[in-house]
Amino acid sequence: MAKRIISSVLLLCIVFLLSACNKGDTMKYTFESLQDENLMGGSSYFMDFGEMNSQEDAAIAEGKLLSAFGQPEYTSENYENSFNYIIRATADNGESVILTVYGMGVVHIGAEQQNDFAQKAASALIEYVNAFAPADYSRTVYYLDFDMQIDIQVKGGKATISQSQISQEKANELFDKFYK
Repeated sequence: MAKRIISSVLLLCIVFLLSACNKGDTMKYTFESLQDENLMGGSSYFMDFGEMNSQEDAAIAEGKLLSAFGQPEYTSENYENSFNYIIRATADNGESVILTVYGMGVVHIGAEQQNDFAQKAASALIEYVNAFAPADYSRTVYYLDFDMQIDIQVKGGKATISQSQISQEKANELFDKFYK
């Protein structure tokens, strides 16, 4: 009987220790959208914002970001630099990291601090944002590599993308606007 009690207590201790070890993997985060581009620091590409198989996927992700955080810190008509959110992710233990979420054709996450904590925070951010329904919005961006105008509309959770050629004159004008 004493061996059975000791075995049961030992098993409970092992279960407790294993659950304590896994607590770091289930850390909770809060997210705050910041409007200060100086916080970007040396942020660079870290990971994709989930799976992006099409422009429609990117448009839906942008709509979900709008629902979760409102207007981004930066927007542009430049397809390759169309928006930028600066997000502080803070874990329940007080540790935080600054993440950038930006549109560059598809949606990416950047970070200066690129480590395991940032990876977990970025993954939690994707999960958090994906829980939102996409906001309805429409806008036009220009992809100058192909002299293309891209009209994006999200309405009722569905994305519609239309593309049309622009003149070389319009492309040159936009190039000057975006890069000079």
